[in-house]
Amino acid sequence: MPKDTDDTRYPDEEEGRDFYVAHFGFDIVFDADWYVQLKHTNGIEIGFMKPGLSNQPGFLHGAYNGKGIIVTYEVGDAVEEYEKAQKIEGLAIVLPYTGEEWGQKHFILKDPAGMFVDIVEQLP
Repeated sequence: MPKDTDDTRYPDEEEGRDFYVAHFGFDIVFDADWYVQLKHTNGIEIGFMKPGLSNQPGFLHGAYNGKGIIVTYEVGDAVEEYEKAQKIEGLAIVLPYTGEEWGQKHFILKDPAGMFVDIVEQLP
């Protein structure tokens, strides 16, 4: 599979767009009143769709409820990213910078819809 785009029925797609553009450097590829598509320079794409759209099947109507999803972004220096994150007013850091016994350093944020965003540095 050459391309992966993760779509989420997001409670407020504009709020999701603004969060990922401001904090993770995504660019806006498509922006309508019902759907937002973002792309990062590394090729990752994410989309936020307004819940309850009549042109979508019923099982896609519900909004994400803030439970069960962790998005992971691998970075070269988790300490540097953590220091940047601490300076951003209103950014919800739910797990402070931590070194794990299995060889990774990370911290976890919470996005506006309650999705967890794990910022990870893998150690050799």
